[in-house]
Amino acid sequence: MFKPTYSQQDVETIEEETLYKGFFQMRKRTLKHRKFNGEWSNIMTREMMVRDDAVCVLLFDPERDKILLIEQFRPAVYKDDSPWLLELVAGMVEEGESDEEVARRESFEEAGVEVKRLAYMFKFLPSPGGLVERLRMYAGEFDSSAVNLNQTYGLDQENEDIKLHLYDVSEIKQLLKQDINNASTIMGLQWFELNKGDLKKAWGY
Repeated sequence: MFKPTYSQQDVETIEEETLYKGFFQMRKRTLKHRKFNGEWSNIMTREMMVRDDAVCVLLFDPERDKILLIEQFRPAVYKDDSPWLLELVAGMVEEGESDEEVARRESFEEAGVEVKRLAYMFKFLPSPGGLVERLRMYAGEFDSSAVNLNQTYGLDQENEDIKLHLYDVSEIKQLLKQDINNASTIMGLQWFELNKGDLKKAWGY
């Protein structure tokens, strides 16, 4: 097992300021940290983009062996062949919300489904070199027979326009080879491929 050499107590923040605050925040932090030889580093300045923590949900119907993914426009990749990406349901954690509340809210808003049970998968840092964000991943049990693929979802006030895609579990490997290009969805589906047997057993299937 890995145990980090140092902790938060081995970092000294000298100054921090907010450079920009909009949909995201940009902060500048001046700091120094303990080096592996026990000495302190030079004082350094780093800019970091800040987002709230987020929750992702891999929607899985264990009775019918189906997964539900969503397709939506992402402006940051508009120069790619297509900025419409195939993703997991996801949303940022608002103040006072639990992960479970976020997972259930976003599953209904973005896919129109009610989540029965949730199973924690893992957490990760998308880009720790310059992005302050933590993503926590869950598998959510749902009934795929109630899904309406002919309807679009999302909140108008958030400019969401979401299309649903229902897949057999057997199609996941092919999706990973050809169609998925965003980190949280890749990692969520890879985790599922490794753990789907244990997950179904835990849920009684």
